[in-house]
Amino acid sequence: MRSIVFEGRTWKVYEDLRLKDKILHKNLCSILTEMQRGDPEKGMGKPEQLRYELSGFWSRRLSQYDRLIYKFDENCIYVIANGGHYDEVRNALR
Repeated sequence: MRSIVFEGRTWKVYEDLRLKDKILHKNLCSILTEMQRGDPEKGMGKPEQLRYELSGFWSRRLSQYDRLIYKFDENCIYVIANGGHYDEVRNALR
């Protein structure tokens, strides 16, 4: 089972979601659990490999607007962004 590593402020966003938006938080928890136990390239949230300046990262839908952006290796899943959309992720990575 892979470990989950929250990068930057993603842990704070995770905790804020837990308090403010329980449905979105539940979706995020379900997706993270599924990725830990199985293949991070498949499953809920329509996993999609990103391109261009976000090459090497993956995305999953949490809601119509919100996304989980992550990368992974054999041991860990690195949460780069949770909530928001790609424009916010691009700004965070700069």
